[in-house]
Amino acid sequence: MTGTDPGRPSGTEQQGPPGSYLRDAVIALMLAIFAFVVFNANGRLISAADTFAARYLPFSILRNHTVLMDPIAGPVALGRSAPTADTHDGTAFWLQRGRRNQLVSKYPLVVPLVLTPLYLPAAHYLDSIGWQPHVTDKVARIMEKLCASLIAATSVALLYLLLRRRTDARTASLLSLAFAFGTTAWVISSQALWMHGLAQLLIIATMWLITGPRTFARIAVAGFLCALIAANRPPDAILAAALGLWGLQWAGKRWTWFVLAGAVPVLLTLTYNLGVVGHVAGAYALTVHPSDFNDNTLEGIAGLLFSPTRGLFVFSPFLLFVPFLVVRAFREKSDRGLTIALCIAIIAQVIGYAMVDWRQGIAWGPRWLTDLVPLLVWMLPPILASMSRSTRVVFAGACAASIAIQAIGAFWYTGESDTRMLTTKADDRMQPMWDVRNAAFVAELSHPPVQRDLFMDLRGNVDLIEFLDVVVHDAAKGDRVERRIDVAGWALVDSSSPQDVAVLIDGHEVAGTSHFFERPDVVQTLAERSHAGWRLRIPADDLRPGRHKLAVLVRAHPGGEARLLREKSFDLPAAGDPHERFLDQSASRAVERIARAQSAPGYWLTSFTSETRFEKPQVELNTYLNAIMLDIAGPIEHVASMEEMLRRARDFLTQQIEDDGLVRYHGRPDAQTIGVLGCAITPDSDDTALVWRVAPGKDRIKLSKAMGIMRRFRTDDGLYRTWLAPRTAYQCLDPGADPNPADIGIQMHMYLFLAEKDPSGARLLCESLRRHADDPAIWVYYAGAPTMIHLRQADLRRLGCALEIPTSRLQPIVPDQAIWPKVASLVNTLESSPITSAQRNEATHILQVLASNDFAYLASTPPLLYHNDMSATVRRYYWSQEVGFALWLRLYYASRSIEGQSDPRTTSLRSTNS
Repeated sequence: MTGTDPGRPSGTEQQGPPGSYLRDAVIALMLAIFAFVVFNANGRLISAADTFAARYLPFSILRNHTVLMDPIAGPVALGRSAPTADTHDGTAFWLQRGRRNQLVSKYPLVVPLVLTPLYLPAAHYLDSIGWQPHVTDKVARIMEKLCASLIAATSVALLYLLLRRRTDARTASLLSLAFAFGTTAWVISSQALWMHGLAQLLIIATMWLITGPRTFARIAVAGFLCALIAANRPPDAILAAALGLWGLQWAGKRWTWFVLAGAVPVLLTLTYNLGVVGHVAGAYALTVHPSDFNDNTLEGIAGLLFSPTRGLFVFSPFLLFVPFLVVRAFREKSDRGLTIALCIAIIAQVIGYAMVDWRQGIAWGPRWLTDLVPLLVWMLPPILASMSRSTRVVFAGACAASIAIQAIGAFWYTGESDTRMLTTKADDRMQPMWDVRNAAFVAELSHPPVQRDLFMDLRGNVDLIEFLDVVVHDAAKGDRVERRIDVAGWALVDSSSPQDVAVLIDGHEVAGTSHFFERPDVVQTLAERSHAGWRLRIPADDLRPGRHKLAVLVRAHPGGEARLLREKSFDLPAAGDPHERFLDQSASRAVERIARAQSAPGYWLTSFTSETRFEKPQVELNTYLNAIMLDIAGPIEHVASMEEMLRRARDFLTQQIEDDGLVRYHGRPDAQTIGVLGCAITPDSDDTALVWRVAPGKDRIKLSKAMGIMRRFRTDDGLYRTWLAPRTAYQCLDPGADPNPADIGIQMHMYLFLAEKDPSGARLLCESLRRHADDPAIWVYYAGAPTMIHLRQADLRRLGCALEIPTSRLQPIVPDQAIWPKVASLVNTLESSPITSAQRNEATHILQVLASNDFAYLASTPPLLYHNDMSATVRRYYWSQEVGFALWLRLYYASRSIEGQSDPRTTSLRSTNS
């Protein structure tokens, strides 16, 4: 290993053999390429709020021709709130209000200004596709990583050329690699557009100039770059001063050119700070807080250099040889003055940092000292030259350890270890910084390496922002109504479910979830089967009425950077009666639930169980439930805005009428759902009567055929049997003790049908039904399931057939079902007579109970509508949440007078369903 000739005069190049300059240039290029590849090997950004402005501002400079942040405040704030003109307060602390209340970056603009030319191809590409937000964000992130790694790789190459003036090519190469991969040049400078990356490049470039030959051009460029060091990052003014003083001596008689060139960035910076920001020290000065300072300077020095969480010599132990052997660096007379000046500047900068909060926020290791690292590496060649063989082995081991530590940062670091450490409440806020378990290169190894996400595609939307009031049951404090915001949407990252989403309101994170569910519309539209849907209920009692901004952030995987999915503004209405708001919003929710459950062809499915508990239900398709839905929801379809969904249900049912006019329980035997959601069952009088009444076909011949067939299956007492075929022709049936019973519910449906089509036949049926109302033989499908019987009693009464049914026949076999007959009875009462205050209060209480916690009671205990013949070999119980929602809506509208709308109590079944 060779050092610089002690007699080399200052300002001259070290001479080498012919071709050595070309060889050094090739080696420097190879080092840069290798470093660039390694810097990008992790395929992700390791950024922070400090880099957001530099990421997006070059695009804004090219597109909006301004350095102000107002045109790009949305993506730069990343869902946080920018400071307001009145209070200058916001959660996006990296943005500040300037002299004329315009938004400016908290950080100097040198980095984005220098990089703007490199953004030209990317800006041209975005021009061609229209600046789509998610694509723009992706391109901006890619550009940030590529530019940062390019700056860092260039620093490695230039450092090699600088070191070649002090040592041989082999040593210079090894030290350059140690700098690239054994210091924060890897995890900080190359991973995002921190100011540190450009600071290192400027410092190395200035050093390379002021240790080389003196020419007019070199002197001017050196002066310009030296001043730019301070303009780029004000704390580096100390380092720039040391380089500047040496540069003045190096420039000799041409020192004025050095000063004049340096005045350019200084004057431009002062012009921006005073004219735009409004403070001579820039936006930094606008955010100074007493808590930013540290009252124990000695601890700060020790922490910056030796703490396990921030210590420079802990994260890059090979640099420890500089302070221990720095005396050997003074042996080179030609650079002794520069070495002394740099040592003084380094010590001054460390002391300056020690006087403030040296924890440095959420960032990898000794971020603040990143800028001075090239100076320490520059001092190593004479120290290495004086080492013994054994000491060099130790030095090589320290370099290997440094590279291993930085590699952990590049591939494992997420910032979570720092977040936990900095948010831990302790009597001494610095205490966690000294716990080796908090060292990022230890704590971050508890999880797998962070996945690559630089080139990921983000898609999604915010589809719903609604306000609802939820009744919360509290045994100690009683029921209370909480106001909440219902937010829903979808998100996909490269066709996969994200790790999580977070919702922010007015810049504050208020909720998040890692649960995703299937969105059929996304599957159908995008052919993406990964679970993309998400939904959150956010407490809103603390939000004031008025305009608010909601933002959704998405992370692709654990440790990944959050990306902005969407921002939307919404108006929160002023609070009224919370109970009334709750019921009004629940009505909208009920309609939404019914609509969501309806299939594209227009039908709803029925749930069934083998026990009297609504647990592990299966589903089937039948015409009965869909006709019942039309019967229950028909009177309120206009006030509840359900016209379209009921029209589709009617169309579906009409299509189930066969050539002979009959209808089957599971629908037409040639339907695609047969064998999947049902079977080709025998036609029956119940469903035929229901469909011809609520969704009649236009073919009167079919109607006549159906009525003729149904009359052939009457009992001697004038009641109508269920199945419209002889037993030998039964299909898909499990008959009970009576293979073809005349059930009471079927008689009620037949009466409603005959009241329209055959009034005289209806009167005869009513008389027979009155005689047999308590006959056990006709209580087949509704014994213990009285909800529908309650509703049908009122329907028959309105059409002239008052039917008295013993109370014993109207008791539910499931105790939890008692609420549904009560709902049916209240609907009948409220729709048939003037409403009293007591009735309204009772209805309101039931509505609140059923709708509480997003209809939790209704979802777990829907109405039991009917069951099969209990004397058959297989028992089944049939339930429907959709009927529950429809009954809830009937009760809701029956208990309220809807101004400007028809009152459902005055609307007959005949007029609404025909």
